[in-house]
Amino acid sequence: MKIIKRSQELRTVKLQKIGEHLIKIGINANIMTAISLMSGIISVYFLFNNYILFFLFATLHLIADGLDGVIARISEETNFGKYFDYISDRFIAFLILIKLGWFLQDYYVYIITGLFLIANIVYFISRFKAPILFIRSTALGVLAVATHPWFPYTESLLILGYLTAGAVMVYSLAKQLQWFMKIS
Repeated sequence: MKIIKRSQELRTVKLQKIGEHLIKIGINANIMTAISLMSGIISVYFLFNNYILFFLFATLHLIADGLDGVIARISEETNFGKYFDYISDRFIAFLILIKLGWFLQDYYVYIITGLFLIANIVYFISRFKAPILFIRSTALGVLAVATHPWFPYTESLLILGYLTAGAVMVYSLAKQLQWFMKIS
C-alpha cells in the first residue's frame, strides 16, 4: 500500500498543472472517471480484433484513470467518486478476464475471474481496508505485448498472464483472510 500511496503522490506532483487546467474547464474527477470507463470498455471491445485501437483506448483509459485521482486530490475527494473509480477500474479488469477466457476458450480463466470477484467484493465490503493486489494495469501491459501483431508467443504469454493473475488473487484472498483474523 505504501507503493500505491507514493505513486499517487508522484502522479499528483507531475500532473498537477494538467489537473488544475482540467478543473478550470469544468472537468471534475467523476467526469474523468467516466472517460476512463468508456475508453476502457472500448479498449476491451477492440482487444484481439484491432491492435492499434486496443492500444490507443487502453492508453487513454490509463491516462484518464490517473488523472481522475489527481483531479480528486487537487479539488475534493468524495465517497461517490472513490466508489465510482474503484468499480470502474474493477469492471474493466473483469471484462478483460472474460474476453481473455472467450478468446482462449479456456475455462480456467473463468475460475480466476471468480477469485477476482471474491477478492474485490471482500475489499469493497471492508470499505477498502482489507489487503488486495490489483491486476488491471499489469494486465493491460501484458495484453499490449501479447496481442502485438509481430509477437510470436501470444497464446503462451496470455496463459502465463492469466495464471499470474490467478496467483495474485489467491495471494490477495490469503492476505484478506489473515487481515480478518487479526481484526476479529
